[in-house]
Amino acid sequence: CKWLIIIALLLLIVGFAYVRFNPVFGGKPDAESLKQIQASPHFNGEIFENLEPTEIATDSARNSNLATFLASFFFPPAGKLPAEPLPSKKLAIEKLQDGAIAWFGHSTILFHTSGKRFLLDPVFYRASPLPFGGNPFAQKQPTLPADFPPLDAVLISHDHYDHLDYRAIQELKDKTGHFYVPLGVKAHLQRWGIADDKITELDWYEESHLGEVKITLAPARHFSGRNFTNRFSTLWGSWVLQAPDFSLFFNGDSGYGKHFKEIGERFGPFDLVLMENGAYNSSWAQIHMQPEQSVQAALDVRARTVVPIHWAKYDLSLHDWREPIERFTAAAKGQPLQVATPLLGEIFDYRTPPQRDWWHAAK
Repeated sequence: CKWLIIIALLLLIVGFAYVRFNPVFGGKPDAESLKQIQASPHFNGEIFENLEPTEIATDSARNSNLATFLASFFFPPAGKLPAEPLPSKKLAIEKLQDGAIAWFGHSTILFHTSGKRFLLDPVFYRASPLPFGGNPFAQKQPTLPADFPPLDAVLISHDHYDHLDYRAIQELKDKTGHFYVPLGVKAHLQRWGIADDKITELDWYEESHLGEVKITLAPARHFSGRNFTNRFSTLWGSWVLQAPDFSLFFNGDSGYGKHFKEIGERFGPFDLVLMENGAYNSSWAQIHMQPEQSVQAALDVRARTVVPIHWAKYDLSLHDWREPIERFTAAAKGQPLQVATPLLGEIFDYRTPPQRDWWHAAK
């Protein structure tokens, strides 16, 4: 009994030191950021709040079998994970010009508009702060941070590990002109060595400009935090980008809600919408969407073309890896939407979106 107590104390100390001194967990806001946070109408004095009541875990989660859930990760059934590296294309930098888009799996998107290169939620490595779990699916020709040309801007939707990758930011920071983040997320980048004047943090419906491109942080229905003790301490959001001849909406992570229609009425229609579609579960019904809801959200924001994202890179839920795109494309049939389904890493023009069912041939 005595040795068990000693071992438990040692593990507690090691765990505390790992969180306290490991930069992957991010930083704490400085005085300037705290002032902005406290002035936000979406901050209640302690935490940020969604526009409508939102639970991270719905009642069904409290009654679910945790052992079954964990078993699906450690012993995944057939079809849950790809059986071989996914088909992909190496990034062809020479094809980057106005109107060009590329998706690298999950929520990582590169696009070029008005002479500027933007990268959204760059995550290429482990979607976890721990040295196990969260590995990306293998790709035949993966793109990594070293493959990118100089970037004008990186935009982050929120600080969860599958959207804010410490290692990727370290490898991209010297080739990135500016970072745009929701309130509070600046602290993480500061700890990771990015200068204050290279970071702009915004509240919902605040805007900034980069050349001819207007950049607006819009609402999402989600939450934040890089450990269990700081949930809701930084803001989460979606991004609206408006150039003279191009408009884009990137929803980040979000449960379905009234904000989609409000965004569509305020900023739509959009030439291109990047819509979350994957890593869902009925237990997370208010913070992630089922594919049928993702289709409705694309209609709500008035999308002309939609790219279903947030799938094909990580195993973060219980569904098979193909299920999100199969359900999305089925739900979109007959709707006034163009659904773009490019290969991973494929550069395409948003005006001529590819429609490939590449996942059928993948094992």
